[in-house]
Order: sequence, then C-alpha cells, then structure tokens
Amino acid sequence: MSKIIRVKFKKEGDMIYISHLDLQRLLQRAFRRAEINLSHSQGFNPHPKMSYGNALALGTESQGEYVDIEIEDDLLVDEFLDKVSVQLPEGIEFIKAKEIDRQTPSLSSVIDYGEYLFNIDLKRPLTKEFVKRKVIDFMNNKEIIITKKNKKGKLVEVDIRPMIRTFDVLNLEDEHITLTATIATGSKTNLNTNILIPKMLEMFELDIDPLEVDILRRDLYVLEDGELVTPM
Repeated sequence: MSKIIRVKFKKEGDMIYISHLDLQRLLQRAFRRAEINLSHSQGFNPHPKMSYGNALALGTESQGEYVDIEIEDDLLVDEFLDKVSVQLPEGIEFIKAKEIDRQTPSLSSVIDYGEYLFNIDLKRPLTKEFVKRKVIDFMNNKEIIITKKNKKGKLVEVDIRPMIRTFDVLNLEDEHITLTATIATGSKTNLNTNILIPKMLEMFELDIDPLEVDILRRDLYVLEDGELVTPM
C-alpha cells in the first residue's frame, strides 16, 4: 500500500539558479539513489506522483518550499528523511516531513500566500521617517494599478492592492534595507515578485535594477478562518 509524505524543504546557495523542472529531476535522482520506490501514474507516459506548491522563481532563495511525494515503500517519516537527506546536494535540505492521507487537498489548490524578504543595497541612505511614511502611504492606497500583458498578449490594467496582505520594513541601515511582504502566491491569485519589486523601488525613489534585489521566500501559507497557517 503506497503512502503520501509531505515535505518542507529549503532551496539555497547555488541551487537558487536551477529551474523548477531541474529541481524535479534532481529530487527524482536523489530518491533513486536513496532506493526509495516512487509511485507512478498509469498510462502511456508514467511519471512519479509528486506535486509541489507554487513554483519558485529562478534566482529566489527559499526556506519554505513544499512537495507531496507518493511512495511504495512502507517507511516511517524519519527513515524516509534519513535516507533521502544524504543524497541531496548542498543547497537543498529537507527540513521536516509528515504522512498525509489521500483526502488532503493538493498543495497547489490550497496555498494562498507567500511571505517574502527583499534585501536591497542602497546607493544613498534613507531616513526612517521617509521610509515609514512611504510604507504607510503605500498600504493606505485603495488601489495600486499596474499594466501587464494578459495570456493573449494584450496590455491590461490590474489592481494589485488586494494581493498584498502585509508590507513593512524589517531593517534599515545606511547602505541596506530589508523589506517584508506577504503576498498572494496561489493558483487562484498570484502576485509575481517581478511586478511588486519595481513598485517598491519606485515607492522609495530608488534608481536600482530590480534584478539586483535579493529575494528570500520564508514560507507558504494557507488561509484558514482568516488566519495564515503553513501546509504542515
């Protein structure tokens, strides 16, 4: 009888530059080397039964990624973690795991929000008063309109304000600012960090390439009765 194990893992260091597809291949190889038998789908092109939370953008570090893995082996969760962990490369770390039942909804269907840190090197110091005022003004906006291409390639206006649950300053030094935000990161609604970062830089009047902002995803969340809870 197969079982499903939900794993929380980190993606750090050089591993932030591998794509979601490469990550899938990397994990499958690790399971093979660990001699863990994955369950496979039926049909013409069988593939391992593994499902992920919201895919991480290339170049983004994460301390809170999730994957559901169906295995054929009758392993305890601790045994599973011990066997796999030694086969993982530096930069990918399985933090914890638990067995879930088949009625548990898929990760992609339940995850609503992601918590992010944005680290920005400043070319000029910002005062605490200036930063605080900008954050308050930003969150007091009734709407924040951006222009983006839809799936048909047409330019459309989108209000991203409802997709931002929290936004604040975590740390401010002369040459560095760390911002934190909890934003929509699900299959129903998703605010891409590539859209949010230019808005943040514009807000603080910073002439910085958005690609120079370091992004860390701290965790993913499910919204339950108005509260954010992790999928574990």
